[in-house]
Amino acid sequence: MELLGLDSWQYEDFFEAAPPVELHPVIQRVEDYIAQRNLEAHPFFKKAMHSKEALILWVTQELVMTNAFSQIVLNAASYVQNVHVRAVLSEVAFGEHGVVRKGCAKKSHPWLLDQLRRSIGIKSEQVRPAQATREFIQKLASTVPDTICAVAAIGVGNERLIIPEYNAIKKCFANIWPEALHEPFLNANINEDMVHSRLCYEAASTLIAGGADAEKYYSAAVASIENRWDYFSLGGLKHEVQHP
Repeated sequence: MELLGLDSWQYEDFFEAAPPVELHPVIQRVEDYIAQRNLEAHPFFKKAMHSKEALILWVTQELVMTNAFSQIVLNAASYVQNVHVRAVLSEVAFGEHGVVRKGCAKKSHPWLLDQLRRSIGIKSEQVRPAQATREFIQKLASTVPDTICAVAAIGVGNERLIIPEYNAIKKCFANIWPEALHEPFLNANINEDMVHSRLCYEAASTLIAGGADAEKYYSAAVASIENRWDYFSLGGLKHEVQHP
């Protein structure tokens, strides 16, 4: 039961609300690293600009990724004892899922992506996890028990980097597959993740103000950026396009 903090019970750990804090200076260092890495210019997207095969691969693997990510965020939230910090991850999870009506979460990101899949004729049996996808998800999942690392991996390597990734993919669809039902899914993610990445930056700053290690956060954020870059590189999805 230690996961729930019952053996090391400290009332304040669960209920104390931290006063609003400015973003910690480490956040700007993370942003500088993101700009330096420039994911939108990755060679995979140059390939996808002229390759429906690359876009099909991206959709199939994103279908695997989007559900796993939603589950990981929910799992990460369950490790956070403080209700106020946990609410940040819960808000990210809610943004991924939306509300359910008559048994269907019609605005959930996985469901919107499924509509994109249908619109371009990908059969469900074509959707299988590639090795690169398995490795990426495993690296993300491994951060869950350590809250400051989980906030870095979720907030930076996923929510923040989704913005340049999806902007790049959006241009690819507009160029060679404009009739695909891509905009509802891509726009929903881009818009939500602008908010989610800011929330995660605020949560990280709050955790650091409360004693978490800023350098540990930075290292985890950089690792999550590199993990996403490597995912698209040789040995990752780029390799899968060349050797389907």
